[in-house]
Amino acid sequence: MIQSPNRGFAPGTIGNVNNNFLVSSRTNVSPNTKISGSGTAIDHFNRGLEKSIGQFDITHNFKFSGIYELPFGKGKKFLNHGPAAMLPGNWRMSGIAFYSSGQPQPLGASVGTPSVLFAAGNRPLISTYDGWGAPTKGGSFDPSVDTLVQPASFFPAQVGTQFAGTTQYFGNMTRYNPKFRQFPNLTENLPLYKGFVIKEGIKVDFRAEAFNLFNRTRFGTRSLTIQSQTFGKLQSSGDLLNKRPQY
Repeated sequence: MIQSPNRGFAPGTIGNVNNNFLVSSRTNVSPNTKISGSGTAIDHFNRGLEKSIGQFDITHNFKFSGIYELPFGKGKKFLNHGPAAMLPGNWRMSGIAFYSSGQPQPLGASVGTPSVLFAAGNRPLISTYDGWGAPTKGGSFDPSVDTLVQPASFFPAQVGTQFAGTTQYFGNMTRYNPKFRQFPNLTENLPLYKGFVIKEGIKVDFRAEAFNLFNRTRFGTRSLTIQSQTFGKLQSSGDLLNKRPQY
């Protein structure tokens, strides 16, 4: 579902809102379809494991853009004549805001499927799709003390029981969990610009832009393999968005 209203408000003000609501799913995976980067379907006798939300599902995708002309200068309400109209006049300010859900994430396992029967990639054994995300120790996520996901002990022991004498098993997790996602993408950009008319045919533009105005940080996910020593631990920022003024 896509909503995209566009309208003018007061003189000199224009706003546009775009809101997408999308649920992407994928079923009926072919026998040779690669799952989670390698291999084929885990178990061709249990194709229900391949029914999953799409890898690039971004359920909510909200965008806002607007333009506002400051009410100063020639033809405006304030300071509209004389020398006072030159410097503060004809300034325009625009804003772009982007807010979207994170993509669903899978967990990984380092244990393969029984190689005597199949050669596909594997997924972990799980008991629930709820509560994978670990609670924060403070008001917001801090990678120095918090982890992205619950400890490995939250999940069942990743040891097979179907095949005596081996630790191999068939995982029971679908490809992606819609309840466990990347951090959302939240960013605001603010350009400010003005045109100076020197004489007929000659114009100078001044423009200042601040990207990611509030200097928001969006962390990555790091290792999501349950048997990894760094499972769920963020040791560096996956993609740190910095405030970048341009003039």
